[in-house]
Amino acid sequence: MVLQMHYSPSVAKPIRGMVPPSGFHYYQGDVRINADTIDDLYKKVEHFRAENSIPNTATKEDVADYICGQWPDFCHHVEDVVVTRVPANWNIQELLSDIQTWAKNLLSAQREHPLVGDELAEARAKICGGCVYNVNWRGGCGSCITATDRLSASVRQARETDSTKVLGGCSILRHDNRSAVFLNTEDLAQSSDTPKHCWVNN
Repeated sequence: MVLQMHYSPSVAKPIRGMVPPSGFHYYQGDVRINADTIDDLYKKVEHFRAENSIPNTATKEDVADYICGQWPDFCHHVEDVVVTRVPANWNIQELLSDIQTWAKNLLSAQREHPLVGDELAEARAKICGGCVYNVNWRGGCGSCITATDRLSASVRQARETDSTKVLGGCSILRHDNRSAVFLNTEDLAQSSDTPKHCWVNN
């Protein structure tokens, strides 16, 4: 097992007036977005996402998560990070590739995949959020991340709930939890390796 640190965007926040190394910036895929202040950075990222049809519901959280994950000394409340154990065979590049394939297969299927309601999706997202197998898949190839985010957003028809915004991927079922929680269980893979509390089993 290896340790993974989660800087929860609801807890850790950039300290105003403290400028990170190389200035305030954020990577959207392989594009670096620069700004003079944190508030300006939020606005520029929001504008970039709107211009490029990228889901734009958790911009401040995403930016804060990036900055606090890279430079925790520049943030408030990083002592509240959650440290979890994840399988040693977890590989971010492989998971990204698997999630992209998963999304493409769903979108290219000859039948429709109806989505569940927001209330059920939110309940599922809360379960995923507390699961050790919910891991980050956004790393490495920037353009690959952007492409996969767009594909996954199409799977869920760009829908979100409060808890889906910060989900990662499932290292067992190899899907994007952010979108999977909106799908019916018959449209998802099954595995005997999932923990007992996994909603996919129910």
